[in-house]
This record gives sequence, C-alpha cells and structure tokens, in this order.
Amino acid sequence: MIKCKVCGNQEYHGILFCGECGSQLAFAPDQKVNTLVYADQIRGLNMDISNTIPKKLLEERSFILYYSEQEEALDLPVQNEFSIGRLVEGQVIAPDVDLNKYEAYNLGVSRLHVTIRIDPQKNKVFVIDQGSANGTFVNNYEIPANSEVPLNHGDVLTLGKFSLKVILPNEL
Repeated sequence: MIKCKVCGNQEYHGILFCGECGSQLAFAPDQKVNTLVYADQIRGLNMDISNTIPKKLLEERSFILYYSEQEEALDLPVQNEFSIGRLVEGQVIAPDVDLNKYEAYNLGVSRLHVTIRIDPQKNKVFVIDQGSANGTFVNNYEIPANSEVPLNHGDVLTLGKFSLKVILPNEL
C-alpha cells in the first residue's frame, strides 16, 4: 500500500493519483513511491513529474485529461478547440469528445458540457462551460457559464460529477 503524504490516505501500488485528495503519486528511481504535492497545496514546490506519467502519453500528447476511475486518458482530438459532452440519438450538434462510455448521463454530464481551447501562443489551456445543467468545476470551484477559465497542470476538472485530472506534460 502507498500512503499519501498530503492526506494520509492508503492506495494500492500502481495508482497514479490519491483517491481522497487527488495528489499525484510518483515513482521514485529506487522504486519507492512518494506523493507529489502540487504548488496549490504547498507553495514554492517545484518538481519534475515527467517520470510519473506513462512515457507513451508524454510522447504523443501535449495535453491530457486523465480519468482516474478507469485509469485511462481520454482520446482528445488534435485541434486547438473541441467540445466535450455526451452524444444523444438525434442530437444536431455532436460533441467532439463523447463521454457516454463512462456513464456520463448518470454523472450529470450535459450533451455539450464544455469547450476546451488551447492557445499555443500563450502556452495556455482554457475551459469554457457551455451553460451545462450540472455545472463545471475546477479544483472544486464552480466556474461561470460562458467564461474562459485557464487550466493548469494538476487541476481537477469536474463536469457534473465526472472528474478528470489535467496533465500538461510539455509546453504547448
């Protein structure tokens, strides 16, 4: 078992994020497991976490939304703006990323829940809630509808009750 250094929660070996507080669990070179603490938890901490993310993901993507419940990264389109939601039969405008396979309806995800916008000139990623019924949250703070909110590495993006970890392994 791995003990999270932030909240003390016990996790099984191989788990990437603490299920209680969301802190990332990192594999040290000597195979011991430590907990990474993000800057919003302890100020002034600067750590390279590239060795904690599967190398394949780091090489292929510059922006990752990681669903820890199923331990997988969402398949995101390679474009600077895309929508996330759930597809319903007969829907006129379909989301670019369909979350139906994750039982999104039961978790309160709207058909067109959010838009993700990547600005490579500013090296920033933004989320825009599209007026969703159950809200969008960044680190447990609800964001206003139709407002552009920046996402940072380590943020938890929650659509209704569907939570994703934001991973920015490389500069955009």
